[in-house]
Amino acid sequence: MPSKVEEHKISRITPTVVDGEGARSWLFIEVETDTGLIGVGEASQNRLDWGVVAQLEALAPLYVGRNPLDLIEDRTRLLRRADAHRILYAACSGLEHALWDLCGQILGVPVYQLLGGSVRDRIRLYANIEVATRSKSPEEYAENASKAVSQGFTAVKFNPFRLSLERNPKPEREVLALAVERVKQVRAAIGPNVDLLLDFSFSQDFHGALKAAEKIEPYDIFWIETPFRIDQASQLAELRHRITTRLSAGEQLWGRTAFLEILEQRALDVLMPDVKWIGGILEAKKVAAMAEVYDVAIAPHNMSGPIATAASVHLAFTCPNFLILEYCWGVTPWRGDLVDGREIVVDGHIPLPTAPGLGVGLNREVMQAHAIRRGG
Repeated sequence: MPSKVEEHKISRITPTVVDGEGARSWLFIEVETDTGLIGVGEASQNRLDWGVVAQLEALAPLYVGRNPLDLIEDRTRLLRRADAHRILYAACSGLEHALWDLCGQILGVPVYQLLGGSVRDRIRLYANIEVATRSKSPEEYAENASKAVSQGFTAVKFNPFRLSLERNPKPEREVLALAVERVKQVRAAIGPNVDLLLDFSFSQDFHGALKAAEKIEPYDIFWIETPFRIDQASQLAELRHRITTRLSAGEQLWGRTAFLEILEQRALDVLMPDVKWIGGILEAKKVAAMAEVYDVAIAPHNMSGPIATAASVHLAFTCPNFLILEYCWGVTPWRGDLVDGREIVVDGHIPLPTAPGLGVGLNREVMQAHAIRRGG
């Protein structure tokens, strides 16, 4: 007679696109079994979600009727195909989160225990205030950074080079001066004991990044993120060795092999795999293991909804070289209601979860109230 574990079969895959506000959308995936369990995942692509939905529909026959306990490593073979692309990676990532969630529920343990167990008691977050800062003025950046700190966050991040899309861009000297003023005001607002992270978001070339790093060095910067394209590994390595601030990047890479040259070139201090783009929790853990060999930290990219945050948290609990986790701050006031209030943030940290699976469930009423209809 088969055991109860063997009786679980996937019966349905349901994607829902939600308006997350702040020019962002979230794509949540529910994977249901014939026994009534529901696993959740996230594959948000920031307004490219309907392409992922179409990919999910194409993948569904490969999952339906299968035992979720058998699929996590098996399905990663899809991502080793020569024609694998970003949309496929995103779809498989979200499905993989849901599979881990189901496995944890079936076996009655949190996902981090299935991944090898926790090496810490809580996860440190940094508040990314970029989306919540609408005007991009130095004053509003400083105000939002101060608010995040008052809520218990011990680290904040923003993009000092963020500019509106103008027909005639400002001279380079003016752009740098504005960036430095933003950094100056934020540092004054948060004081000396809060870490300040800066995302250059591909805005610089090598010389611009080097000059900017020199100008902002007096403000005690925790890291500089993605100064220019990550495929320029040799230039990243040179920049890393010429500045005193940590260098981080990697959010847009898919799959573990994409990180290999970066590690071999010793181009970064911190890798930033994103669990909803890289192929899932397990693929990100493999990247973390590769990075550990090179004495490189990981800090998962996570400008995401609460499900990807939960997936990132379970990953982070199991990685000895984890540094800090991104949190999309101040954008969506009903975010907590979306997961029945179970996204717990205490003093800028997420404590060790105890519930089986990912430990969060989607509130369907709230989700449907903010859902984006196809073609809408």
